[in-house]
Amino acid sequence: HIYNIKYLLAVAILVTAFSCSRDDSDLELATFPDIAEVYIDGFSPGLEYAAFGGSLLTAFDVDTKEKFKGSSSMRFAVPDVGDPAGAFAGGAFTVEGGRNLTEYDALTFYAKASQPASVDLIGFGNDLADSRNVVTLNDIQMTTNWKKYIIPIPDASRLTEEKGMLFYSEGPENGRGYTFWLDEVKYEKLGTITNPRPGIADGQDKIVSAETGDNIEVDGLHMTYSMPSGADQRIEIAPSYFEFSSSNSTVATVSELGVVTVMEEGSATIIGNVGGVAAAGSLNITSTGSAILPNEPAPVPSIDAGMVISMYSNSYTNVPIDTWNTGWQFSTATDREFNIGGNDVRRYKDLNFVGIEFVSQRINASAMNRFHMNLWTPVATELPASFKVLLVDFGADGAFGGGDDSSHEISITSPTLRTNNWVTIDVPLTDFPGLTSRMNLAQMVFSGDLPTVFVDNVLFYNDGGMGPAGPDTAAPNPTVDAADVLSIYSDAYMNVDGTDFNPDWGQATVVTEETIDGNNTLLYLGLNFQGTQLASSIDVSGRDFLHIDYWTDNSSMLNTFLISGNSMETAYALDVPTSGWNSVDIPLSSFTDVDLTDIIQFKFDGNGTIYLDNIYFFSGGGSGATEPTEAAPSPTQAAEDVVSIFSDSYDDLMGTDFNPDWGQSTEVTFEDIAGNNTMKYGNLNYQGMMLEQAVDVSGMEFLHIDMWTADATVMLVTPISQSSGELLFDMTPITAGSWNSYDIPLSFFTDGGMTLTDIFQMKFDGQAGVTPSNIWVDNIYFYSDGGNNGGGDMPTE
Repeated sequence: HIYNIKYLLAVAILVTAFSCSRDDSDLELATFPDIAEVYIDGFSPGLEYAAFGGSLLTAFDVDTKEKFKGSSSMRFAVPDVGDPAGAFAGGAFTVEGGRNLTEYDALTFYAKASQPASVDLIGFGNDLADSRNVVTLNDIQMTTNWKKYIIPIPDASRLTEEKGMLFYSEGPENGRGYTFWLDEVKYEKLGTITNPRPGIADGQDKIVSAETGDNIEVDGLHMTYSMPSGADQRIEIAPSYFEFSSSNSTVATVSELGVVTVMEEGSATIIGNVGGVAAAGSLNITSTGSAILPNEPAPVPSIDAGMVISMYSNSYTNVPIDTWNTGWQFSTATDREFNIGGNDVRRYKDLNFVGIEFVSQRINASAMNRFHMNLWTPVATELPASFKVLLVDFGADGAFGGGDDSSHEISITSPTLRTNNWVTIDVPLTDFPGLTSRMNLAQMVFSGDLPTVFVDNVLFYNDGGMGPAGPDTAAPNPTVDAADVLSIYSDAYMNVDGTDFNPDWGQATVVTEETIDGNNTLLYLGLNFQGTQLASSIDVSGRDFLHIDYWTDNSSMLNTFLISGNSMETAYALDVPTSGWNSVDIPLSSFTDVDLTDIIQFKFDGNGTIYLDNIYFFSGGGSGATEPTEAAPSPTQAAEDVVSIFSDSYDDLMGTDFNPDWGQSTEVTFEDIAGNNTMKYGNLNYQGMMLEQAVDVSGMEFLHIDMWTADATVMLVTPISQSSGELLFDMTPITAGSWNSYDIPLSFFTDGGMTLTDIFQMKFDGQAGVTPSNIWVDNIYFYSDGGNNGGGDMPTE
């Protein structure tokens, strides 16, 4: 019991003044103050505010201009989607010592908004600690006019020392922020709130299957009241307002906080009441007894910890995960952690799909090259049963649906899957080709046909220390005369002295030098940005081009910059992703605002793993200003994974007409470029190809094309389906004066409604109104990284 110290001190003083002894038997236990006001023209005594984690810290303020009455109101600024300062507005108003609210039956306030809005929730009882008496009113409809709102108190007798006076949470409306205000916030005794109707499980008789040891929370806890207006209103309330009971406590017990513990096999029904009023709904537990568990823990990974990003494993330090079960709509999965032989494993039961999120601290796995996990299931795994893993990257904006997201799902089947055996799923991240970036991984989804799975050792790792396998061959050997070159990095020329290729600019990029086929090559691992610092400024104003050779198989963005001493810089976007080495001659006129007489630094930014070589300035109009002198890069895909239209590296489909008469102005010729048969489209406006028979490429994943041009700025391409027509893919940006290699995901066409089972034509389109140009094309083929997974390369009738 807490006594009123001021009262005791007053009594002590009186006793000292008038008596030599005292009798404490008449002293009364003190109560907490029954102050009703929360905010009326200012904070009530002892009131403090704390923002919720992830909230805009400045969301709350006092407003002296907008108010219902008096001199001020509470102002809440909701941020826009993607606001780096906070994703939502939310916080709690508390008092340190607590208040006695037992004489009141509602929290009331006036509110309005800068626009019609539905505020997520406002309530009381959140004391930033155990918060046992939480009550919330959800989806509060506000208008631009002041209106009074009432939140009933389910059982005021519980609020003898309540610290949580008010809390709120609200996100953007339709992606945009806005403002709302509260005023005259206080507790009242209205006496006009009637007909209390409690409910559990949203008033339904919910049936749950369980096992011994399961802990199940009673959910859907609410009260419905008849309000003074005559309308019904529902509020969500904490479990502590209820008195719960179990029909069979030997099977299942229930705590005062609504947590059901399953004890043994059998059935039990959980019901509840509030203040003696029986709640609608129930939780019906059917226990099958002890869980079926693996007999032994999952295999212990032997990967060096320095090469691992671990999400779930006892063998490593795990990165933070927001939740292992998002509870998304329509997901039936439940999760529970078990300890098997001293090792923690996570089980998903009733799995159709389950979301795993790590949005608050996204994972940058750009330096990793493999995904690993262990899986155990007690159910049948014969074909066609599958287990699927989806990885989702939110992109640089860190937001779902922001326009830069990427994702890919893989499917695991027998013989990898086995019943009652731990199996290891260990795949290269290149098996996720749709995952064009791995710098901002934020979600993972498990799904498939196995309703019960145990998972362990979920992690990303690098099996060689330097990301993807990298190029098999060195960059092309430069052919520009040394007298016309000022070289920064190349084995073919004398480089300028004293260059620092890894200055400390706070970057995350790991820089090393690799020897590839006897040639020194720079490697940027896990690029975010990376600088190159020259020992002294150089004058390149007399040069025409900057040449760069680069190789990547996992980047989705790559820019290069020149930086002059006046701190001016200009970005030039390089075409990615690509297969093989890409050689680019960038006109120095592209670097606007940069003082070419005073170049002091280079910079690259983007993502992924990048190999660089032959970085130099040169004069002379480019390495073949009007036509290619080097052959297109040699393909590396295995022949059995390819359906080839035009390439010296593969057996092409027979009988293709490479110049059907479609009324085009294009002139089609075949040229030998460095020993390689290459097709030239001169004066191109558009150009088609006609296959002898329709071909099924639905089992392929990509369309590959190599293209060279000196003057084309616009180019589109499409396969054409007999049944569903065409969908043009934009091949820009185009790097003039070098081979551009494209690996176009076939999902681009299928997502647009195309059918790939009956491809009978192809078309290149330079677009009407654009000056006709010359292009050279080679290595036109469909392929699959993982082999022929359905469909095929056999022509169809």
